[in-house]
Amino acid sequence: MPSTELWGRLHPLLVHLPIGILLFAVGLMVYGRLKKLDVEAAVSLAWGLGAASALLACGAGWLLAQSGDYDADMVARHQWAGLATAGLATLTFLLKQYRWPVAFITVGLLTLAGHYGGNLTHGQDYLFPDTRQLVEQEPAAQPAIVSQPTALQTDSVDSRDKPIIRRTFLYRDQVVPILKTKCYSCHSATKKKGGLRLDTEVFIRQGGKNGSILTAGNARKSKLFTYLLLPEGDDNHMPPKGKLQLTPQQITTIYHWIQKGASFSEQVDTLQPTRSNQLVALADVIPSLPLARSADSSHSIADEIGPRPISLESTVLARPVDAASPTTLARLTQQQVSLSKLTDGANYLSANFVNVKTYSPALLAALGEVGAQVVHLRLSGQPVTDADLDPLASLTNLTRLNLARTSITDKALTALTGLPNLEQLNLYGTAVTDEGLATLARCPNLKVVYLWQTKTTPEGIEQLQKRRPNLKIDTGTVQLARPDSTKIL
Repeated sequence: MPSTELWGRLHPLLVHLPIGILLFAVGLMVYGRLKKLDVEAAVSLAWGLGAASALLACGAGWLLAQSGDYDADMVARHQWAGLATAGLATLTFLLKQYRWPVAFITVGLLTLAGHYGGNLTHGQDYLFPDTRQLVEQEPAAQPAIVSQPTALQTDSVDSRDKPIIRRTFLYRDQVVPILKTKCYSCHSATKKKGGLRLDTEVFIRQGGKNGSILTAGNARKSKLFTYLLLPEGDDNHMPPKGKLQLTPQQITTIYHWIQKGASFSEQVDTLQPTRSNQLVALADVIPSLPLARSADSSHSIADEIGPRPISLESTVLARPVDAASPTTLARLTQQQVSLSKLTDGANYLSANFVNVKTYSPALLAALGEVGAQVVHLRLSGQPVTDADLDPLASLTNLTRLNLARTSITDKALTALTGLPNLEQLNLYGTAVTDEGLATLARCPNLKVVYLWQTKTTPEGIEQLQKRRPNLKIDTGTVQLARPDSTKIL
C-alpha cells in the first residue's frame, strides 16, 4: 500500500484528536472563568495542540479524498469546513484579547465539519433518517401480489379454472431495501468504495474498479452474492467486519433475485390453478437457502448452494393468516412481551419474553389466543414450568422455540410433540434428561436442538442421533453454534 494512501486512511483516526483537544480547550476556558483561575498557559497549550492536530487531520483527509471514493461536493463541504476550523484554531492560539468569540466560532465550525464527515462515512440520512419515506414505502415491501388471493386460502382448485396472475418486483420490493440498509453507506452517490455504486441499475451492471459484480442467472459467479458468504475475516467479505451483516433471509433474497435473472423490472407469471401452485405461489419467491460453512474457494461456495426443499418456516410464512386480536396483543405488550412481525405485509409474529419482569402462566395462556400467528417464541430465562406449556398446543405454526434456562423438565417436552412445524428447539441450561430425549425423537420435523448444560448423557444423545440421524444436536462439545437466542430466535 502506498504511503500516501496509508496516511489517507489514518484520517478517521487522526480527526478525533482535534475534536477532543479543541473541546477540552474551550471547556478549560469556561472552567477558568467560572472558578476565577489563571489557566492561560494551559489554554494556550491546548489551542496550540488542537490547531496542530487539526492541520494534520486536514492533510490526511486531503490524501483520502484523492481516492475518488467519495462524492466531490460533499468532500468539498467537509474539506472547507475542516480547513476553516484549523485556521480559526490557529488564530485562537495566537490571539489573547479576542480569544473568546473566535473560540466559540471555531467550535461551531468544528461541529459543522464533523457533521459533514459523518454524512460521508455513514450517509446523509444516518443522523436524521427520513422516517416518513420509510413508512410510505413499507406497504410495498411484499414478496408477491396475487390477483386472486382467495385462491391461496383454498384447498381445492378454483372451479372457474381462472389462472393465477402473480406479479413480483423483487428488485424494488426486496433487494433495494437490503442494499439501502447494508450497502449504500459505502456504495452510493455519497461514497463509492472500490469505485462501486449499488444505488441504481446502471451502476450495479457497471460494477467497480475490479470489474463486474453481477452475472444474471448465476449467483455463483456474481461477486454481489459470493462475497456475502466469505468468512468475516476475509478482506473481500461484504459487508466488512464490524458492519451490520445481512441475515440469512436477506442473503437468500439476493441469491434468488440473481438466479431468477437479476431483473430490474416487474415480472408477471401466469400459473394454472393447481393445488400445488395455490399453496406455494408466494413460497417460491424466496426459497430456503443453506449458507456456505466455508468460502475459501468458489468451489466450496458452489457446493453449498443448490436446489433444496423449501423449509417448513418458508411454507408457513407463505400461507395467509388473519391478523391477531389487537386486544390480546395490547394485553401482552403491556406486560413487556415483545411482539414483532417477521415479514412486511404479513401477520406472522415473533414473541419474545426477555423483557418480562413479572412472569405468570397467564401470559402464555394469552399467547395461545394468537397461536396461529406466532412462529418464533423465546421464553429463555423465565421461570416457565412444565404445566405452563400446555397453551403451546395452539401454536400450530411455531417453528422456533427457545426454552433456555427455564424450569422445565422432561414432562414439558410431551407438549411439543404435537407441534407439526417445530424445527428448532433450545433447551440450554434446563433439567432435561435422557428420558426427555426419547420424547424429542417423536417431534415430527425437529431439525436442530441445543442441549448445552442439560442433564443428558452421551449415551442418551447417541440414542437420539440413531433414531433421528438428520437431527443436528449441539451439546457444546462441538461448537456448531453457541446456544443463544440470536441463532434461533
